[in-house]
Amino acid sequence: MEIKCDLVLLSWNNLSLLKLCVESVMGCTAVPSRLIIVDNGSTEEGLREYLSSLKDSPNVRVEVILNRLNEGFPRGTNKGMELSRAPYVCLLNNDIIVTEGWLEEMIKAAESDPSVGIVNPSSNNFGLRFGKGTTLQEFAQGFRKHSGEWVEMNACVGFCMLIKREVVERIGFLDDKYGYAYFEDTDYSRRAQAAGFKCAMAKGCYVYHSEGRSGKFLKNKDETFDRSARIFEERWGRILRVAFIVTERKAAPMEKVTQEIKKELAGHNRVWLFAVKGADLSLLPDHLDFMNDSPKKLFKLSTFWNIIIKKKKYDRIYTGDPVLRCALAGYRFFRGAEIRGI
Repeated sequence: MEIKCDLVLLSWNNLSLLKLCVESVMGCTAVPSRLIIVDNGSTEEGLREYLSSLKDSPNVRVEVILNRLNEGFPRGTNKGMELSRAPYVCLLNNDIIVTEGWLEEMIKAAESDPSVGIVNPSSNNFGLRFGKGTTLQEFAQGFRKHSGEWVEMNACVGFCMLIKREVVERIGFLDDKYGYAYFEDTDYSRRAQAAGFKCAMAKGCYVYHSEGRSGKFLKNKDETFDRSARIFEERWGRILRVAFIVTERKAAPMEKVTQEIKKELAGHNRVWLFAVKGADLSLLPDHLDFMNDSPKKLFKLSTFWNIIIKKKKYDRIYTGDPVLRCALAGYRFFRGAEIRGI
């Protein structure tokens, strides 16, 4: 079997999630692949025994590397990347579930344009969440109508990140100066873009990510995040966290909203959207970093509450509603956010 993609999966505790991830990869991967599992010093009972019990599937060969200690996400992942020789390498978190056609579609996006160097799948990471009354696989099936389509992103996220061999040869591996976690994927995206490659999201496939659960055992998360943020900002500048609040259902105000959102995305900032149910979102870009559809009832109150309780503050908030602008004046005073009208 000629391997087309090396799948590098970093494992660290979370056995129940790891099993779901591996089972989905083994069952939903049709592309000839090698699954390189790097266990980063797991201490959970039964986890390493589970890894030793894994067998190859018709399309996926399994190889396991056991680290004695937790070396962090960048360094642990790099051990797998160093073994990779395939045309593609795909970095995987242990808290994802892939669906049918996931890898084929990501490769299809990468092969559609020589300039595309890194690819994410569609995901709940980007606001595409499935609700009650449907299964994950049923929800994912709806994305197949977009087979072969992709949209450019300002950066890719490392939960499931396909990388062309040319990119690895040009810029190397993840930078382990970021320590245990955070910003190493965004840094890699910036380095790839500086080398002339694009970041993209494949619209024809879907991968579910249990956001944040792969690092739930990480101690001193805030300190780790702040340290990595400082390294990133010294190199690339600060990424602003920007919220847009849409209270109108009519299409006309969305033209201005769309213009401002595109400006923020072009500046490599992260965008959250709070939109009243029924708002015309047809003019918005295909991809926003995050999208939040707030409930129709008490929309303004619930949106304001969601903003003020968020641990990581917003740097800039857009809203055309004078009541919300007034309410957010206090938020601006305490947390320093810039409030703009639209």
